Amino acid sequence: MKPLIIAMVLLVSCAPASSAPSATPTASAAAVPTARVTPSPTATVGAGLTRYVSTDLGYSVDLPAGWRRATCSQGIVTTSPLEASEMFVGVPEAEEVIRGGVRMVQVRVTESGGVTPLAWLERNGSQPDTRFETTTLNERTGARAFISATGSTYGFALAARGWIYAIERPYFGFDDRGLEGILATLRLLDDATVGRGPSATPVPRTIESLADSITDGFTRKDLTAIAGTMAPCITVGAVPGDPDMRSATAYVTALAVEFAAGTSVRVQARPIETDPYFGRFVRTTWSKPGEPDQRVDLMLRADGDRWSVGAVLIRASGN
Repeated sequence: MKPLIIAMVLLVSCAPASSAPSATPTASAAAVPTARVTPSPTATVGAGLTRYVSTDLGYSVDLPAGWRRATCSQGIVTTSPLEASEMFVGVPEAEEVIRGGVRMVQVRVTESGGVTPLAWLERNGSQPDTRFETTTLNERTGARAFISATGSTYGFALAARGWIYAIERPYFGFDDRGLEGILATLRLLDDATVGRGPSATPVPRTIESLADSITDGFTRKDLTAIAGTMAPCITVGAVPGDPDMRSATAYVTALAVEFAAGTSVRVQARPIETDPYFGRFVRTTWSKPGEPDQRVDLMLRADGDRWSVGAVLIRASGN
C-alpha cells in the first residue's frame, strides 16, 4: 500500500501547471459496457456499519462508524481507459493526512486488459512475502492476496464490465481484523454510471486573483479565506523529503495552531514564479519567534479555468 500512496502523492505534487490536474477530476463521457452484475441478494448492512455506494463506479463497501470516503481520493482520473481510486479512512476531515503508515482502505477500479483478478493481483502486489489464490467473495469468483507467514488478507480483486475492482489495505506486520472486515464487504452493483451524469464546472479564477486572495488571507490570518484558496486536497512536504496529502480542512486546522504560536506569513504575490519541476508558485516567508525564517512555496494548479493552491512545499534552508 505504501508504494500506492507515494505514487498518488507524487502525481499531485509533480503535475505540471500546463496540465489540468484535480484531486477528483471530472469524468468525461465514455461508453460503458452493458454487462449486468447482480449483487448478493443477502447483501444487508451489518450492525453498526454504513454502506458507501459508488453509483459512478458500480460498487459498495460497508464502513464502521466514523469511517468515510477520504477527501484526498482521486476519484475517476480517466474514463477511457478507466482509472479510478477511492480511499476510506476512520478520521474526520480535519485530521485527514494520507502518508505511509496510515490505517486506511483503498478501492481501485481499472481496465482489466483481459487479465483475471488473480493475475491482476500478482502483477500489482504491494506487500512483501505475499501469496495469491482464487476465492469467492460475496458470491462472486475473484482472488485474494494474503501474507504468507500469517495468512492475513490484505486485498481482494473481482472482475466485471471489463474492469478490475481491487480493494486493499496496508499491512503493518500484524493482523488487523477491522480492516480485513472492510475488505470482505466489497460488492459489485448491477450498473455503473461513469460519464452519464452532468459534470460540475468550476467557477473561473485567474492565477493573479488567486495570488491576491492568498495575500489577503495570510495577511489577515483568516483561516476561512485561506481554505478558500486551496484545492480540496493538497500536497504538503519538505523539499527534499517525502510529501503527504492532506485535506484543506486538515491543513488550516494545523495552520491555526501555527498562528496561535505567533507564526506570521509574508506573501510575495508578484511576480508569480515558475519552478521547472513543480510549475507556477507564490513565494512566502514564515516567521516564528525564536526560529529562523522559513521559505515556503505555495504551488498553484489549474482545474479548467479555476486556479487553486495544490501543494505547499517547504524549502530547505538557504534556498
